[in-house]
Amino acid sequence: MLDTRRLQVHRAVVEAGSITGAAAMLQFTPSAVSQTVAALERETGVQLFEKAGRGIRPTQAGLLLSDHAEQVLAKLAEAEAAIAAVRSGQSGHLRLAAFATAGASLVPRAMARFRAAHPAVALDLVVADPHEALAELRAGRIDLAIVDDQEAVGTDRSLLGTHLLDDPYRLILPADHPLARRRKVRLADLSGEAWIGTASGRCNSMAVVADACHRADFEPNFAIEADEFSTALGFAAAGLGVALVPLLALSSVPDGVRVRPVNGFAPVRRVFAVHRRGAAEPTVAAMIEALQDSAGSYLTAAA
Repeated sequence: MLDTRRLQVHRAVVEAGSITGAAAMLQFTPSAVSQTVAALERETGVQLFEKAGRGIRPTQAGLLLSDHAEQVLAKLAEAEAAIAAVRSGQSGHLRLAAFATAGASLVPRAMARFRAAHPAVALDLVVADPHEALAELRAGRIDLAIVDDQEAVGTDRSLLGTHLLDDPYRLILPADHPLARRRKVRLADLSGEAWIGTASGRCNSMAVVADACHRADFEPNFAIEADEFSTALGFAAAGLGVALVPLLALSSVPDGVRVRPVNGFAPVRRVFAVHRRGAAEPTVAAMIEALQDSAGSYLTAAA
């Protein structure tokens, strides 16, 4: 394979029409240029230049090599510019996966901020539960996973998680519930209520609700198991029970429910942005920063 540095020297000699002229252009010594031309002729097995008065001119083979060298060097320059753009975070492709409620609230703000700063970077977002997202991340099919289950990362030292926010659960009451007028509600006051839980691969709050109720010294009566938080809100609006729903899932609340903080212990979801250790490209770091900013803005607005 031809040496690209020798091709650069060859182009300079063709353009300058002499060894000394090329040496001046490249800031080399004439001896270094002459040796490079001789090495390239040995490498190609043909004569590349011939005498022409006080200078030299390319042979037919020399002109042919010069034309190809121009194309090769131009492509290399394009490649260097493209790599520099990726290195600076100004181009490339960033693939994300997020759990459903983050994908509806936290992530859109972050993507909007990221896109404003990095308009040439292509963005892809898919919705996935933590285990699905982390499997895709380990396989290299995505670059960043937004998860609400740090335990899913476990002791995998190939992954690195950045804490984004603690997402507090809120109590969901039917609008006509006697306790709906309170600013805060104790879970212990709801020990006799019908509870609505969520139990699906992407949305499972049964264990969280059970643990919170146990801390309040009662066993929850799960009357309904919904598949999504939005469905649980619908059941509560119909007066069929009460529920605990994380704040990120409350971007759209039906008229028939009231959202109240828990007076006392309230569960939280810890939300993380996870990437492969050692693969923190500038675009990944920039998106994590945008997610952190979005998380701070979201919690401030919610408060």
